[in-house]
Amino acid sequence: MREKKTDPEFPLLLPFTPGQASNGEFVPRARTREHLEAEALALEMAEQIAWKRGIDRRRFLQGAGGIAVTLAAINLVGCDGGDKKSLPPGVTAGGAYDVPTDADPDAVCEKLAGDEFIFDVQTHHVDPKGPWVKESPATAQFFARFLGGDPSCAEADKLDCLSRFYYTHDIFLESDTTMAVLSDTPSSVDTQDPLNFDEMKRTRDIINRLSPPASGRMRLHSVVVPNAGPNALQHQLDRMQARAEAMDVAAWKLYTPYAPDGKGWFLDDPLLGIPVIEQARKLGVKTICAHKGLPLFGFDRAAASPRDIGVVARAYPDMNFVVYHSGWFPGTREGPYDPANAEVGVNALVKSLRDNGIKPNANVYAELGSTWRNLMSDTTQAAHVLGKLIKHCGEDNVLWGTDCIWTGSPQPQIAAFRTFKMDPQFADQHGYLLLTDAVKRKIFGLNAARLYGVDPVAQRCKIEKDEIEKLRSTWLDLDGATHEPRYASRGPTDREGMRRWFADNGGRWQLGG
Repeated sequence: MREKKTDPEFPLLLPFTPGQASNGEFVPRARTREHLEAEALALEMAEQIAWKRGIDRRRFLQGAGGIAVTLAAINLVGCDGGDKKSLPPGVTAGGAYDVPTDADPDAVCEKLAGDEFIFDVQTHHVDPKGPWVKESPATAQFFARFLGGDPSCAEADKLDCLSRFYYTHDIFLESDTTMAVLSDTPSSVDTQDPLNFDEMKRTRDIINRLSPPASGRMRLHSVVVPNAGPNALQHQLDRMQARAEAMDVAAWKLYTPYAPDGKGWFLDDPLLGIPVIEQARKLGVKTICAHKGLPLFGFDRAAASPRDIGVVARAYPDMNFVVYHSGWFPGTREGPYDPANAEVGVNALVKSLRDNGIKPNANVYAELGSTWRNLMSDTTQAAHVLGKLIKHCGEDNVLWGTDCIWTGSPQPQIAAFRTFKMDPQFADQHGYLLLTDAVKRKIFGLNAARLYGVDPVAQRCKIEKDEIEKLRSTWLDLDGATHEPRYASRGPTDREGMRRWFADNGGRWQLGG
């Protein structure tokens, strides 16, 4: 109940925690002293500003003001060594957030607001009433414990907080997201899938029914799992045909590291990857989204490498390949591209493209889901990743994705990206294109709109008249005493949090297992 928000024991939470936050697929790096200092400073700034404005601290923290003070604290502390005094001679910090640090609510809202066409190409939710809850109780417990950092979810209904209802709430009512792609997860058995395709269609249809018939805010990916059991490949190829014929699929989602038998696969595998690509090509759904980087627990780490991306992009120039997470590995510190240090991380993706002659703005797209969220507190690493992706994939081929609602509302990520400024000297040092507002608009949604065949101008005209937009306007206009945004971060933020998270699951977890 809402009244719990005022309980004395309820902790004050920032809209996102400085440092990494796991989406369940990796152990986050330990938060640094600077991350902790930034958190403390943000809370101190929030208390001072809330007092000056005469409002409750929790109310302030859960809105745009909370996002602004968190970003401002990251600037002031220099979580990435961004304090120029601490940097070696000749080294420039990557960038900073253009946010005010005063109490002026109008200035805060102006800086964090925008009118971009935002197309999130990676979103998720679960079906809390599906058969997987009983058939795969460890997975259900995993997702329930995933919400431990979100006190708005009562103990009895934690899975419900990852449901269709909260998905619609977080993505469309309390963020600036215009359109979204919903993805399912890999599983050897359909009944063990936290969100099967039928439930995905229901979500899409419900949201699209709230829109004019042709507006179509939602798109669907269909997961293809060619290595999950005997005769899996043929079963998956047949399923691809059935779903394509039903006009249900906007793109195919592939988890090459998924390893029910301990071994993953690659897109250029003639026995698994090539037949899937050929089938997609034959069916006319020519966009393939491959999970690369972020090796999930129980998955084949080697098969998370993007080394195969350039190979298949060269072999199939008429196909589009979207690299989910851009190949980012949590334990890798991102710097300038170095071909001698390109086994993992974004550098591995860049190397694959260069080795195979794939030019910028060709048929390979880099997606930012979880990657941007986990680099937000390290502005130099963030600048390197964005700089490399724009330089090597092209400013027309970097796509916005958030991996939400795993880590809560996408709005803090949107506000951070909106206000992020790359340092001109840094960009010049490394040969990067500056992250201008025009480039940000492309990344936020215009690039995805082109890829998915969406006219953003016509789409916006339709959406401005739909029921979701009416609901959103009403929702955001509610008095602050009764309306509270759910911007609190989800997911553990350190190794100890992950250890506690898995303790009740026998120390290991594998999706669908």
